[in-house]
Amino acid sequence: MHKILTAQHEALLRRERDLFSSLERILPQLEAPADDLNTLARTRQQLDEFFLLVVVGEFNSGKSAFINALLGTPLLDEGVTPTTSQVHIIQYGEQVSRHQIEPYLLRLQYPVAWLQDINIVDTPGTNAIIQRHQQITEAFIPRSDLVLFVTAASQPISDSERDFLEKVRSWGKKVVVVINKIDLLETPASRQEVETFVREQITAILGTIPVIFPVSAKAALAAKTNPDPAQRQAMLHESRFHELETFILQRLDQKQRLRLKLESPLGVAEHLRNEYQQRTRERLDLLQEDFSTIDAIDAELNAYVADMRHDFSFRLNRIDNILHDMRGRGDEFFEETIRMGRFFDLINSARLRSEFERQVVADTHTQIEAEVSDIIDWMVDRNFRQWQDITRYLNQRTVEHRDKMVGDIGGQFDSNRQKLLQSVGRAAREVVSSYDKSAEARQLSESVQSTLAAMGAVEVGAIGVGAVLLHVLTRALDPLGVIAAGGIAFAGLFILPARRRAAKRNLDSKIDGLRSRLEHAINDQFERELANSVQAFREAISPYTRFIRVEYDKMQSLHTELSTLGTTIAQVRLDVAALDG
Repeated sequence: MHKILTAQHEALLRRERDLFSSLERILPQLEAPADDLNTLARTRQQLDEFFLLVVVGEFNSGKSAFINALLGTPLLDEGVTPTTSQVHIIQYGEQVSRHQIEPYLLRLQYPVAWLQDINIVDTPGTNAIIQRHQQITEAFIPRSDLVLFVTAASQPISDSERDFLEKVRSWGKKVVVVINKIDLLETPASRQEVETFVREQITAILGTIPVIFPVSAKAALAAKTNPDPAQRQAMLHESRFHELETFILQRLDQKQRLRLKLESPLGVAEHLRNEYQQRTRERLDLLQEDFSTIDAIDAELNAYVADMRHDFSFRLNRIDNILHDMRGRGDEFFEETIRMGRFFDLINSARLRSEFERQVVADTHTQIEAEVSDIIDWMVDRNFRQWQDITRYLNQRTVEHRDKMVGDIGGQFDSNRQKLLQSVGRAAREVVSSYDKSAEARQLSESVQSTLAAMGAVEVGAIGVGAVLLHVLTRALDPLGVIAAGGIAFAGLFILPARRRAAKRNLDSKIDGLRSRLEHAINDQFERELANSVQAFREAISPYTRFIRVEYDKMQSLHTELSTLGTTIAQVRLDVAALDG
């Protein structure tokens, strides 16, 4: 065939090879199975080999008998049981020979001149009880340049034949139909009825009107092996084999075969391109769901932060209320104490301090310590429950994906994705299970304690938050700091109301300062812990989010490449159809 290649033909061949090179680069990135990759490689290789006429059909339809009739000799075994268990490639040879060239692939050589241009392929029956036979046949279809479909006149176009022809059509192959065993039909009317039925059925399946040849392969072989020329001619006419033979050996000339050889691989390329573009589309759709998952987790974390801040403000109000109550007790204390009737109490600083601590400070430190402890427990508990919520959500996603993935759509991609989801979920579960709430609370308490101790300039040892607060309060709110030392300061009785007002103002100022510093210390620690928690959540799912983003970019790029290939295939097909001759 290379003898008749023109520059135009060579250019088309190069474009087709480039198409297959692109597919061979893209498909492995989509975890294509070995069968599809082998199909690509063999179809590309077939561009440089002999024209391949592949004979298919159900077992007992007479495929082997047809090939024997075409060769004019009983080269292949025939029978009512499945006799062809592997693919036979029949090529030209100076003498008859058989060579096993691959598992399930046997090469037969026979000295018939036209085999120098055309190779015949005999395939196992498509509805044989041996499932492997059908698999072998289906795998060989993409390599064909022309499919010759043999159906028996006694049972034309069975359900299994219809299913098989659908597969042939999906590969974009040209099909010629042979209705064999017409000798079993007794009248011309019955033959015409069968032919009409076959034409209608196959037109519906393939979408094109097929070329049909009703023949009797058995009669044709008998005619060719009959030594009597007159009888041979009559028998050949009766078998109607001559028209089919003329089509294959004469009408299907070199130019026609070349056109088919250039057109046939395009069907394979288009079939695989369509299949894998659909896979990329399905993966992109699934990845969009993953983006929705990531967005949902982000929204949940944002809501978590907002809720935590909102609830935290109410908890700080409780501390504010405790200090407000203390201020009220302080006002009452100063009204009752800083007056002339309590002169001797005022000059007794030890007693005054004791009264101040008992009546004003009272159990403020224990109340505040309890509120701080509640805030710490609340923060730790909310953090823990948020981890549990994320863990449950990721586990749910894993189950949902397992239900949605069907067949080979995902391939290794789905496997990687499922493993990643499971590993992220497992990591989250491990964090939850190892989360020591007591340790977290202790660490947070010590941090607040240290801040308060710094405010009160005391050493922090084994003392608790309450002890620190007691020191801060009694040190900051010592009433003697607002009353002049010694009894001489009370010589002028008229100044006591002023001193009382000053004491109240000073108490208010001290409490306001204490409130501000206390809230600032707790709020700073709260914000740090909240930020750390959210960061830990995001880091825990970061392998999943990175995978989804990288995979989406990859799938989008491959989807675009496959779309471009579709346009290229369509253009090459048009150029092949426009070839001269």
